Amino acid sequence: MTFLCLLVWQVLPAQFSPNNIALDSIYTKADQMPFFSGCEIFDQSINAKRECSDLELVKFISRHLVYPNKAKYEGIEGTVFVSFIVDENGFVHDPSVLMDIGGGCGEAALEVLKQMPQWEPAFHNGHSVKVRMNLPIQFFLRAEGRDEAEPYSLSWGVLAGKQVTKDQLLNNLSSKVYVRGPEGSNRFIDQLEFIFQKDGRLVSASSRGDISPELEKVLQRVKKDGIFTIRASVQDDGQFVMIFRTFSVIK
Repeated sequence: MTFLCLLVWQVLPAQFSPNNIALDSIYTKADQMPFFSGCEIFDQSINAKRECSDLELVKFISRHLVYPNKAKYEGIEGTVFVSFIVDENGFVHDPSVLMDIGGGCGEAALEVLKQMPQWEPAFHNGHSVKVRMNLPIQFFLRAEGRDEAEPYSLSWGVLAGKQVTKDQLLNNLSSKVYVRGPEGSNRFIDQLEFIFQKDGRLVSASSRGDISPELEKVLQRVKKDGIFTIRASVQDDGQFVMIFRTFSVIK
């Protein structure tokens, strides 16, 4: 089964200033709002630079946002509103959640803000200034298993069919997990997760795409008559695509 996590963003005007910052020291709108990192080549065209900034921000969030396991398992979807300050030097401060949907989504959005690089600061009346920016990030899980328009595939070593043995899994430790897109080319895996379930109990671990020691520990706990699932997240055109492959453990 495949799921989509659609990331949608838009910077919104902030409507408040925190109590520990003077009201006149922070702007919600400036003559020139901040630009995200990586668009300096467009300095001669503000419109092109703004378009580049929007695109680079989307790419950054897509690469760094991790859909929380709790939200996935509970089917939690919706919009998380976050807020942050870009100071006069372009550094991000005071990230906060304005509206959460639970399941760890608010925390996941904050983690992305904390990883942001230095922006190009805002300017107002010829001076660089602090601005507060609000950002909605939408989390959506949508079943796509019946949609033949997006045939993503996941492979790991020589695994085939829907049954597997523990030895076969362990023998694959030196192999990489691959996800191929609709046209057949490999996709970069943002997050890789191994999940084992048996008798109502679940053990799982994740990595940034490699077979990590944590993932190996999950394999060591695999037992007969359980269910082993590989879950990979890739990013295509601002969307997260979650690809699942599930096996019955027969030995």
